Amino acid sequence: MKKRILKAKKEVNYFIDNFINVLRRPEMVILPGNLAFSFVLAIIPLFSLISYGASILNLSVDYLYNFLAHSFSTDIADIILGVSFDNATGISFFLTVLIGFYVASNGADSIITASNAIYGFDNSSWLKRRIKAIGMSILIVILLVFMLIVPVFGNTIINLVQEVNLNALVQQRIIMIFKLLIGPISWLIMFAIIKIIYKIAPSKKPKNRSINYGALFTTVGWIIGTEVYSLYITYYANYSYLYGSLASIVVLMIWIYALSFIFTVGIALNSQKDQDNLLKTGTIKK
Repeated sequence: MKKRILKAKKEVNYFIDNFINVLRRPEMVILPGNLAFSFVLAIIPLFSLISYGASILNLSVDYLYNFLAHSFSTDIADIILGVSFDNATGISFFLTVLIGFYVASNGADSIITASNAIYGFDNSSWLKRRIKAIGMSILIVILLVFMLIVPVFGNTIINLVQEVNLNALVQQRIIMIFKLLIGPISWLIMFAIIKIIYKIAPSKKPKNRSINYGALFTTVGWIIGTEVYSLYITYYANYSYLYGSLASIVVLMIWIYALSFIFTVGIALNSQKDQDNLLKTGTIKK
């Protein structure tokens, strides 16, 4: 019995030591800041696409503007939606948005490079890696926007929908959808997308058994971090004295940086669980 306890203790200590060593690697130390900056850069092109689509369909973006102004500030709403599409052609606009996503994809490219480094995989060709990075960036930004719309500002949107003069049936269905999404369903969506990102990031796909740990850790961490962020900006936030009109974007970046750090820890956890599984199967030795 004592031997088993000592062996288990030794394995836990070995796992923790290696896990900490992975977190201390240079690529992992700089990854959270790189991701946070890139994710913020990628959010604006996505909202620009939404605004452009609304302008093509002659739809009003007032609701989107009111949401951003109510959730953040009018300054942030003006920055994101203050782009004029009067002289924009389809090709030039989409080319500009594509360039924006390309620049923002440096964060996803860092995820790919860091994942390959800690797993010991070789990087794929630049073109293949960059295409995957752009796709990952779009997926991550959609996830972040989903988290902003549902877990963070879901109740705010419900209140806004109730104030807008919509068809009663449409209004009721929108509120019902949001109430269903706020909670376990949104958590499952977050877990699924995070797991996909962890799965496709390395050049070689790791086993599902190893990435489940990191995906679960990141999902729980993001849920807690998002709830804290939501409560803070709803009941406590008063940071305009320090940052003025940029206060909302600064706090948004702090939230995204916290999510990026948790995501980085999840990568380290996945790699260490993968190595632990290889040790148990005898594929590699200590």
